[in-house]
Amino acid sequence: MKILIINPPAENTVSENPNEDGEEFLEGDDFGDFPPLGALYVLSHCEKHTEGHEFFFLDCVGERISHKNLSNFITDISPDIVGITSFTISLIDICKAAETIRGIVPNAHICLGGHHPIAYPHEAAKLPQFDSIVVGEGEIAFTELVKAIANGENFTHITGVYTDESIEIFKDKPHRDKRFLARVSVPSAYVEEIDSIPFPNRKYIRHIKYQNVLGVTADLATILSSRGCPYQCTFCDVPIKSYRQRSEDAVLDEVEECMGMGYSEFRFYDDLFNINEQKIIDFCDAIERRGLNFIWDFRGRVNAVTFESLRRAKAVGLRMIAFGVETGSDEGLKGLKKGTTTTKVANAFKWCRELSILTVADYMIGLPTEKTRNDVVDNIKFLINLDPDYGQISILTLYPNTAIYDQAVAKGLAKKDRWQKWSMDPKPGFVVDHWEEHLPHSEIVKLQKWGYQKFYFRPKYIWRSLLKTNSIYELTAKANGAMKLIGTNRRAA
Repeated sequence: MKILIINPPAENTVSENPNEDGEEFLEGDDFGDFPPLGALYVLSHCEKHTEGHEFFFLDCVGERISHKNLSNFITDISPDIVGITSFTISLIDICKAAETIRGIVPNAHICLGGHHPIAYPHEAAKLPQFDSIVVGEGEIAFTELVKAIANGENFTHITGVYTDESIEIFKDKPHRDKRFLARVSVPSAYVEEIDSIPFPNRKYIRHIKYQNVLGVTADLATILSSRGCPYQCTFCDVPIKSYRQRSEDAVLDEVEECMGMGYSEFRFYDDLFNINEQKIIDFCDAIERRGLNFIWDFRGRVNAVTFESLRRAKAVGLRMIAFGVETGSDEGLKGLKKGTTTTKVANAFKWCRELSILTVADYMIGLPTEKTRNDVVDNIKFLINLDPDYGQISILTLYPNTAIYDQAVAKGLAKKDRWQKWSMDPKPGFVVDHWEEHLPHSEIVKLQKWGYQKFYFRPKYIWRSLLKTNSIYELTAKANGAMKLIGTNRRAA
């Protein structure tokens, strides 16, 4: 059998922050793109634990494959089983890709996995474009599904695998699993021992040059050292709350495999890399034992680093940390349940500056605690005074299955079931809600543009940024980012 895993095109993603012309200020691809590791994990596990099949992997986003051109690839492959990864905001593209596949290979079994079936299992199972869905972590579930289909067997007994009929049993009897968000209402696929999962087989993506505006090369590898996040941030919809950490040896085995393929820059793309400072120290110890030399960075929390852990990390190649700062007031941090304070934020950035570790501050405006324009301005000024090497200023988006969305519904700022209804019949024109209790979204968008301009066009910042540029790729990426900011601020004038 021919088995295809696909990351569909991204041409109709739900709009987050459109301006008056319906255009985004800064879109996701302005910051780069990354390989869909979850989907690649599923393929690699299935490849290792089944026999007699031919496997294919297609990342339409990374390879810039449009819906118009997708049919050519499907015709060439003519797959028997197709797994499509998903996010709810990409549902139009997901369904459109499935319809294209169905039109070319009408007898193919099409399975929907990824984030969307976890968020909306009942709605996902009812989508007519799909024969089955996988809810949860797909490695084992999808492998067992392939085995059952190949043997002509029933597959609805597989944990996490559902059809529109088999999921009905849980409609009135929701299932609760504390390893997932409370809203995950059906038994879900879960991998307890994540070290048992094969490494993502990067031969399927090695020809793709994944890039990011914050990187130093035009060819980086992303790696997961853990799964899940136990924190309860009100704006976050990460569905798996149990934290499982891979062994340092397993992670570095994967790093060495990637280095053998020519990768030299690594981004640890965990939901939470530094669960605590000891995780960082243990990882550094393992790097030193092996004598490895590579550039790496991670996404982390300010309350789980110490000066010593950062010093150790810098000594073994750490280049940059992207901290989820979110906001510059203790009231705002408390409201978001970040579990930290502005003092801890300032300390983490101070330590990184002393150690010459680059920093990214992931930031938000448009929060419930910002009741006036001056509140937003003060928030942005905190970011400027924090003086990270990069600032990414987002506008708070109210995604379903989050505590802050529930708060918005309670205040009448969002409708409770609008995402569920849309996900049953996704159409263009759907946009994300924002917290507009105090300020209209149009005003927040203007403040976002103002904030970017104030942050990035400081003479001190520009000079320092040029001094820290170490490659032609990095210089080009920064120049392109500057042109994007200049263009958008001109349109705002």
